[in-house]
Amino acid sequence: MSVTTPGIVQTPVFDLPGHGWSRLVVKDESQQLSGAFKFRGNHHKLQQLPLGTHVVAASTGNHAAGLATANAGRLPVTVYVPSTTPRAKLDRISAAGAEAVLVEGGYDDCELEARAASARTGAVFVHSFDDTDLIDGHRTLFREVERQSGLPDVAFVPVGGGGLITAALREWGSRVRIVGVEYDQAPAMQRSLAAGERITLDSAVGMPEGLLVRRVGEIAFRTCLAHHVEIVLVGDAELRHAMKVLWSDSAIRAEGAGAAALAAALMAPDADAHALGIVSGGNINRSLWDEWVQPS
Repeated sequence: MSVTTPGIVQTPVFDLPGHGWSRLVVKDESQQLSGAFKFRGNHHKLQQLPLGTHVVAASTGNHAAGLATANAGRLPVTVYVPSTTPRAKLDRISAAGAEAVLVEGGYDDCELEARAASARTGAVFVHSFDDTDLIDGHRTLFREVERQSGLPDVAFVPVGGGGLITAALREWGSRVRIVGVEYDQAPAMQRSLAAGERITLDSAVGMPEGLLVRRVGEIAFRTCLAHHVEIVLVGDAELRHAMKVLWSDSAIRAEGAGAAALAAALMAPDADAHALGIVSGGNINRSLWDEWVQPS
């Protein structure tokens, strides 16, 4: 039986005037299939795998949802996710026909479980971010931006494991200043770049689960190190403000990690520059959304 897998959606860009930049645009990947940019890399990766392949993965939610959606039931997929994963992400995973296994702990605990399952069953482990095929798939996002709104002077890109910022650097290189954005309670890339080697954080906890990675990918680390990438940290107050701005200015319902790039852009505007912020996803529980966008 043949199975038709869904294709990548060209997501919109929105101008956000009045925030101190010559021009400020956001790329809204909350409108991508699976609700996040992860679908792009997953779609590209799965095209490389033959029918009959059993896939296992670890994820904080968006990689798993993207993998399941891109697969569309073509291959058996099992994903290991934290027990705290938002219901919005779990619903996307199950609706797309994948099996979600809940794990106590964070991403690293899920990866250990997924790799153990791969070794035990012979299933193919598809990494959440440290995979060249995934990164190549994410590059379509930046090609779209260039067609839709031109090259920015500076692009703010959220960093969890580092796959998206690696795609930006590979696609745009020195043509655009790329700034990585991490959560201040999980600055794994910033500390790794300062140390000159990948380090593992003791912990990574907080609201933006997509940024809660204790150890960034090897590919991402080496790429960011070679490009001398600047990392900006954002906290809960900045995320809350950015989520409100996205909603009020463009009706974008971003998750915490999805608002991180704009949060960084709003911290230090340049009236002479054109800036881009990547809204990486919008899979957030309604209760959490209500809590974070309500007036303080």
